[in-house]
Amino acid sequence: MSSGILYVKDSRTDVQYEIPIRRNAVAAVDFKKIKGPGTGADRADQIAGGLRVHDPGLRNTTVVETAISFSDHERSLLLFRGYSLEQLWESDFEDVLHLLVWGSYPTVPQRNNLSHELTGAMLAVSDDVQRTIWSLPGASSPLPLIVAGLSACLASHPDMIPASRDANMYRNNPEDADRAIIRTVGAYAVVFGLVNSHRKGLRFTPPSRGRSYYENLFVMAGLVDSRTGRPDRVKLSCFRRFSILNSDHGMALTVFSALATSSSLTDPISCLITAIGSAWGPLHFGATESAKRTLRDIGQAENIPRYLRDVKQGHVKVFGYGHRSYKGIDPRVPPIQSILKDLDMSADKHFKLAEQIERACSNDAYFNERGLYVNGDFYGHFIFTAIGFDPEIIPAAMLAQRIMGIMAHWREYMLTRGKLLRPSHIYTGEAEERLLPKFQQNQATLVAASQPATEGTPLLAEQPAKKPYSIFTPGQKRLIILTAALASSFSPLSANIYYPALNSIAADLHVTSSQINLTITTYMLCQGLAPAFMGSFADQAGRRPAYILCFAVYITGNIALALQHSYPALLILRAIQSCGSSGTVALASAVAADVITSAERGTYMGITSLGIILAPSVGPLVGGILIPATTSTPGHKPSRITLPNPLSTLRLLSHCPTGLVLLSNGLLFASYYAVTAGIPSQFKQTYHLNDFAIGLVFVPAGVGSLLSTTFSGLLLDWNYRRLQGQFGSPIFQAHRHGAFPIERARIQICLPLTMLAALSILSYSALMSLATPTLSHALVLIFAISFSITAAYNIMNILIVDLYYSTPATAMAANNLVRCFLGAAATGLVNPAMVRWGNGWTYGLVGGMVGAVVFTTQIIDPLPHYPQTLHLHYPNTPWIQPGDTLQILDTKPLPILSTQHLPLHQTYTILFLDLDVLYNHTTATVILHWYQPDLISYPNNSNILLPIPQMPTRKPAAYIAPQPPTNSHHRYLYLLYTQPPNYTFPECFEHIFPPTAEARAGFDMKLFADAAGLGTPVAGNWFYVRNEVDLPTSSGSEGGVATSTSISTATKTTTSMRWVECDFSSSSSSSISTSVFTTSTVIAATTTTTHPPSDSPTETTLAMSNNMEESQAQAQAQARLS
Repeated sequence: MSSGILYVKDSRTDVQYEIPIRRNAVAAVDFKKIKGPGTGADRADQIAGGLRVHDPGLRNTTVVETAISFSDHERSLLLFRGYSLEQLWESDFEDVLHLLVWGSYPTVPQRNNLSHELTGAMLAVSDDVQRTIWSLPGASSPLPLIVAGLSACLASHPDMIPASRDANMYRNNPEDADRAIIRTVGAYAVVFGLVNSHRKGLRFTPPSRGRSYYENLFVMAGLVDSRTGRPDRVKLSCFRRFSILNSDHGMALTVFSALATSSSLTDPISCLITAIGSAWGPLHFGATESAKRTLRDIGQAENIPRYLRDVKQGHVKVFGYGHRSYKGIDPRVPPIQSILKDLDMSADKHFKLAEQIERACSNDAYFNERGLYVNGDFYGHFIFTAIGFDPEIIPAAMLAQRIMGIMAHWREYMLTRGKLLRPSHIYTGEAEERLLPKFQQNQATLVAASQPATEGTPLLAEQPAKKPYSIFTPGQKRLIILTAALASSFSPLSANIYYPALNSIAADLHVTSSQINLTITTYMLCQGLAPAFMGSFADQAGRRPAYILCFAVYITGNIALALQHSYPALLILRAIQSCGSSGTVALASAVAADVITSAERGTYMGITSLGIILAPSVGPLVGGILIPATTSTPGHKPSRITLPNPLSTLRLLSHCPTGLVLLSNGLLFASYYAVTAGIPSQFKQTYHLNDFAIGLVFVPAGVGSLLSTTFSGLLLDWNYRRLQGQFGSPIFQAHRHGAFPIERARIQICLPLTMLAALSILSYSALMSLATPTLSHALVLIFAISFSITAAYNIMNILIVDLYYSTPATAMAANNLVRCFLGAAATGLVNPAMVRWGNGWTYGLVGGMVGAVVFTTQIIDPLPHYPQTLHLHYPNTPWIQPGDTLQILDTKPLPILSTQHLPLHQTYTILFLDLDVLYNHTTATVILHWYQPDLISYPNNSNILLPIPQMPTRKPAAYIAPQPPTNSHHRYLYLLYTQPPNYTFPECFEHIFPPTAEARAGFDMKLFADAAGLGTPVAGNWFYVRNEVDLPTSSGSEGGVATSTSISTATKTTTSMRWVECDFSSSSSSSISTSVFTTSTVIAATTTTTHPPSDSPTETTLAMSNNMEESQAQAQAQARLS
């Protein structure tokens, strides 16, 4: 029996405790609840902290749970991932490495692929490693040489160091962990080969493909036949077989020391360096050198009795005898002896002497009574000397075998969230403060002022705590999110609680099923409209007032509903009830955005959806139970209330890419309600179920929704960390995403779930079109539909919050508007559609609607690609990072462009664009805000880009400051191009110079770059500009562009607006002619426009120089103030 209860009685208090026993072990932290009285105790014993476990040397302490290896000396059995030593005896290094690290014995393709990757890692080792090792004396110990070589490897790959990149880059990230393991194992082989050849004065032979790992190791170390240049097959086989024995040995010191280092979440090379330091000690792998010295001291067989006498008297220690873990015969000894038989040991006098020592000890009662037997180290070192290793480098050769176990334990620790190893200690020094001589004169004063020390007195004086930043603990976060989730459940609960009673209500009020479904439609319409007011109100007034308003309206509606008794009253009051409750759904996401970061949203946002996803299934169940107790009496209609303006919410519907996300989410939501709204009438007709049974039908939907929350949250957070490791963005960024592809991080998980939803609904349509569909099959498909749609819907919600972190309530209100309108349409149409077309065609259409979401998610496109960030700022702003939000007044002057990370002796052209313009309220397009050629860097101006003053032949298109519509924000993009020496402005774009919408709208940046021969951008940057107030415009301009045509936020309809015919033969790149089509609503390019005089290059240079000087002056003033 391995489990049970340990009963402990503390004699200090006479209190008995129960300590659980699991797998024949007790948890040390369970002893902390055993606390003695503090009276008379030494403060250093820390009685208040509970009972501690003292185990010097960790002789009876387990620190991890592992599935890698197991040694059973009672059965003389060694197991590696469950395989016995005998089964693995003929395996190669690659086989055992794959087995230990990745948990499965490799197939032939897997083995070949691993060998290929290991050789590639060896070939990729930097030449700096060789120079580092060769710069040190060859006669020195191998230990510092190997440590220096591995340190040079790590210095060549700083991206492997978590502290320099991301603290959690390996934790629960198998891709990065696996790459680091391959790189570490390959690097160690090269370092070992360099060290051995350097110490022996041999020429280093680099690794090559086509050889196994150990073949390359022997070749690099110079362990080859002088005639063939290849390793001896017998010696290589002996080394390979011993490596299986030595690949892992539980919590041996090398592995434990590596784990202690890896518990700080560091890289595998640093952990290997720690293991090397511990391995060289004389009580571990370094015992091989001690054994050699002992045998040299004994010299001859005649001296063995004297040596054993000294051992018994405690004068010396016998080498290779006894073991911390084995109290019997070491199971490794027989395989080692079999390996020695394949080697020529006839000339090794020390080997013969060791055999005589073993015979003498085996017949000595002293050793037999104490259970002392030879261990693996007694004979193991003879294998290495027979192969050709010097005794000094045997520990390093053994590590070339043990590296398999070290890497396996490192990976297991990283992927199982191992704890930081931080043991405590028993303090035996003075617990009272001493005084240095210079403080002794004040001793009397100090003693008088001090109080008697007690158990609760702190050893160190408390320092005034700094005022904490507004950050909640994980427990507080969960409580806040659960509270918000509970509040958000009232809306879907109220929407679904009377689903089972729809048939009964229709009969009581003498209306049809379609008329009763209209109450659902009305509820959902208000469910979409009300958050449009509430979201804006919550972002402006705060969350608490919004919650108070929501529940005030909701409670009023509920009281009135309890008193009504007619169909019109039911229809109206359900709408009022919806207006009050639906705002809480948007508020839940807003609260989550307030307290959690992007990296945690996958987990926590799933919690906010608990109420939403459980209510549709719990509501009908509760409704079915409450039907017998429901009554209806006359009621009064509540008074109307005034809510905030919803225009800021409605504008989001036309913002790209948010509009596509909202549309996709709405379609998912509508498909879910199309399925669930049809269940009551359909299942009653098909299966003849009563109201309570129909309520139970919704239970699989609730279970699927609940499971999907945890599943999608964990999967989202994993994918976020995976992409974050690739892009190097800070993982705990509270707001700004910068260049991090947040859309990709979410959609990569959403897409397969959406496809699963479409397939499940299509299967449901096929099943329900049968004459007698099986009920169990229908319930399984309802579970699958609920699981996949809820997961995809939650992911889309998270993406919406990611895109609108600053106004999450407004964004979620827009989401509610779309999903509820589409959901209302779906619930209103599903019953008539089933009557007209049948179940199969109706749900087939719903499945096709979900399938459309798959294609919609592919349209959500990131910004145009540019290879690096252009460093720029405005005179009144700091340096702008991608995705920053600027106020409109800050962008009035010309920007300051830096050449950081750019070649200084190049000429550049800059384009400044508004990506989110809606021209004439119908056409989504791009407007050019600035075109400036002939930019160069002046070294005396802090490497700032300025126009060439004397360049009158190429004029710029004057800078137009951003001005998005009121209470909205647009994306603005800077693209910097390298300007070719023979640059000529393309005449087909002559229309861009006037600062008017007709001239600048419809700008095709790719066509312009091709026509001008600019190629692709060399740098870029983008940001939002937010317009909080109306700004005066001149000459009827909007957005800084002189026009009488309305411009607002864009939705994707068409992105080109004019005929532009460019003859590429006159440009600096190609000889192709092309054109772009425009809509008829816009002025044709042939229209003659008088161009106003544009700013001269000299004036532009002066303005940019003044901006730069002003920026430098502000920076200097700020530096003096700080």
